[in-house]
Amino acid sequence: MNKQNNQSDETDESLMASVADGSSNALESLVHRYEQRLFNYLARMSGNRSDADDLFQETFLRVYKHRKRYDRTARFRPWLYQIATNVCKDHLKYMRHRRHASLDTHADDGSAWSDRIADPAPGPAAHAALGDVRDALDRAVANLPDHQRSVFLMSRYEGLQYKEIADSLEIPVGTVKSRMNKAVNAVMQDVEAARQ
Repeated sequence: MNKQNNQSDETDESLMASVADGSSNALESLVHRYEQRLFNYLARMSGNRSDADDLFQETFLRVYKHRKRYDRTARFRPWLYQIATNVCKDHLKYMRHRRHASLDTHADDGSAWSDRIADPAPGPAAHAALGDVRDALDRAVANLPDHQRSVFLMSRYEGLQYKEIADSLEIPVGTVKSRMNKAVNAVMQDVEAARQ
């Protein structure tokens, strides 16, 4: 069995421990393991697929840069999403400062926000059937404040547990629950208003 196959059987935590010890192969394995899921998270957080490419690379650059700070007793995934969230927040602050288009506006090519994020829909027929509701949902998520959007996306799209989200954002679990409750209520209200 080759080294790549052996690494695919390793846990995220053991791979990160190898990265901390200087293994570039372990880092490549982690990048490959998270490329789709983390890219989708960053695309939804930033509202822009092309920015997500850069944000993904920056996230793993920071993982490598801070490899010696990784607590080998901690879970890797919350630590990774903490870094990704911070990278995205830095990017969004920069974009707001530069007065670029907000998340709910159209891109230069005229595409809507929902067309610029990673699409988890099964296919064109399912996407067409969702139509206006999906667009309303995308706009509602885009309109959430950053601190609520990150919690909502980590929970609903990435499947992180509240404790993992709390660890990622370095906030209490109660704050995660509160932000999630506010986010869900805001999304439901926005979607309902759009349907009327």
